[in-house]
Amino acid sequence: MDPTLKLMTLINVSAARPGKRQKLATSHYNKITSRAAVASTTLSQSTKPNRDSLPAPSSDDAELAHSATPKLVGADDADSSDDDDDDDERGDGQHDGQGQQRKGDGAAATKGKAPVDAFQAHFGSLGPHAQAVEKLPAENAELSWTNSRQKLGPLGDVVVSRPQLDGLDSQNAELVGHPQAKVLESFQHYIEKRYPTGITPLQTTLANKLASYIDVAHTEVDLDERAQLRETIAMHAMSHVTKTRRRILKNNERLAKLASADDGAAASLTADVRDQGFTRPKVLVLLPFRNSAKEWVRLLQSFSLCSQVDNKSRFESDFSLPEGTVDKLADASAYSRFPRDHVETFRGNIDDSFKLGLKVTRKSLKLYSPFYDSDVIVASPLGLRLIIEKERDADFLSSIEMLVVDQLDVMAMQNWDHLQFVLGHLNQIPKQARETDFSRVKQWYLDGRAPLFRQTVLLSGYDFPELRALYAKELRNVAGKLRTVRTHAEGTMALTRPGIRQVFTRFDCVNLHSEADLRFQHFTTKTYPQLQKSAVSSSHTLVFVPSYFDFVRLDDWLRKQKGASYAAISEYSTNREILRARESFFSGRKAMLLITERFHFYRRYFIRGAKTLVFYDLPDHAAFFAEVLQFPFTRKNTIFLEEKAKAGRAGKRGAGDEGDEEEEEETDPSEVSVHVVFSRYGFMKLERIVGAQEARRMVEGQKATWRFV
Repeated sequence: MDPTLKLMTLINVSAARPGKRQKLATSHYNKITSRAAVASTTLSQSTKPNRDSLPAPSSDDAELAHSATPKLVGADDADSSDDDDDDDERGDGQHDGQGQQRKGDGAAATKGKAPVDAFQAHFGSLGPHAQAVEKLPAENAELSWTNSRQKLGPLGDVVVSRPQLDGLDSQNAELVGHPQAKVLESFQHYIEKRYPTGITPLQTTLANKLASYIDVAHTEVDLDERAQLRETIAMHAMSHVTKTRRRILKNNERLAKLASADDGAAASLTADVRDQGFTRPKVLVLLPFRNSAKEWVRLLQSFSLCSQVDNKSRFESDFSLPEGTVDKLADASAYSRFPRDHVETFRGNIDDSFKLGLKVTRKSLKLYSPFYDSDVIVASPLGLRLIIEKERDADFLSSIEMLVVDQLDVMAMQNWDHLQFVLGHLNQIPKQARETDFSRVKQWYLDGRAPLFRQTVLLSGYDFPELRALYAKELRNVAGKLRTVRTHAEGTMALTRPGIRQVFTRFDCVNLHSEADLRFQHFTTKTYPQLQKSAVSSSHTLVFVPSYFDFVRLDDWLRKQKGASYAAISEYSTNREILRARESFFSGRKAMLLITERFHFYRRYFIRGAKTLVFYDLPDHAAFFAEVLQFPFTRKNTIFLEEKAKAGRAGKRGAGDEGDEEEEEETDPSEVSVHVVFSRYGFMKLERIVGAQEARRMVEGQKATWRFV
């Protein structure tokens, strides 16, 4: 029998079994949420306020409207137990909270309507979010969103999007979330050691939003705040894993007791306990390099409540540089020779193919656990794609409830298709069952609605169209989503030397799909002929090409031009090819040099000899614009000479030399000219370079040419 058909049969039988939607289960759900609220209130009253206490989230919209943030404490698991045992857990996934009612629980519920806990409301099989989603007409129904722009403390301006679903709006205003109490305690202890002032306002604000299970896209992550963001997200991830695991273990215990009960009264308390997913993994963290994974695993370990870590030595070996390797970027002097973002991105192991499972037990955090036994998966998009294509199996991604994608700006410099491939395999109904107890799988999993409940957190150093598309299409969380918005009053042009002649030319383009062809046409019919007519710009001209596909197209076209004197360097060029191209361009043997943005991103070389700078398109990294404009004034290249000595063999990253014996004349800014070509579709990149107000004028104005000095 076909595995997929067999699985669908099991799902249909489970979904159609009698008593699936009983009012008794809803009653149990309300009692569970009431107990969670009572536990949170009790803990709040018994905890003395201190400077490290996280602020409590109010309703999402109410919190956005106020700059002051109220206090929040961790919520004890009303239905959890610390006496759990690894053998008691199948380890699947989510919890529902529809188990047996304890004595005295009804009293709290009768005193008034308790606030709905975000964890219960969002992930409960019969919670308000599940009930609202159940009314949707089809599995892949498109959601309608209402947007509002607000201020959110240290996060600044944000755009908040809410889905328009019947019965959901009124519930959204009541959602309050809390980190798991013991995870929060470990987080506070960690912060006390790292920050003298305690938990920062940024961490407080972010923790509030994450606890409400809203999607978060931070599109302007500053290097100074990246550590704070990672710490807070890691705490939230482990809080989610801990709550999930403890609820399942507690329900296991309850069901075992009810199964042994002889009296009908006890048996009548049995609810439709749906507290799991198809598979165990609940959190997926996608990262570009192993060095980032090493930091994330360290944070997850810190908040895991585990006293020991299995396979830690193996992990340190696999995710550090090989023994004997010298990393020049690890030296303190690297910051004086390279931009800070380059040092912090490429320091350490930068292998981009890796995958790692983490299993949380009562006593230990097990690294390298099989995916189907793991609670958290830390991987690169490439690493996951390779294993999925090799094994033809992505079922371990079927029950992911929290997705974290860090350093999206770096992933944009890799292969974006790998990320899209992985996202396309998330939350799909598995092809075969693996020890799945379908009687405990939540209904919205069986209905194929898991993408509507997954919380996604995106972090990027800058905003770009591909990220916006991902945010619009892949983030469908019914709890809502928010995206940071930062207005660039002043762009990176302010960092360039005064006196450089800069000409920005806009070409008309009414269709995004035709932009690449029109840009190529503009360069070949206007930009290149103008460069060749001038005695100055016909030599010592550097062409900066952001897209590798455009680079290949230009390279092919220039090869066919009679008398074209040029060299080309891309991210795929060898050390010998790079050396030869740079030498020939600096000496004047080649009149033009083509380089890609990714080459500059990975190498960060200073290219000497350029007097005319042409931007085939604006760089995604705004800082690259100012760095390229510094090329003509580079008198002493910190990389060039040692790279020359090492040509033909693998060079060390960040290699440098002690000096340059050549005497060079200082370049006057008036001798340098810059030509930039852009279209209205490049507004986001233009804004980061010239500033928001100027970019708006340049995109919407009548004239097509703008000059700056």
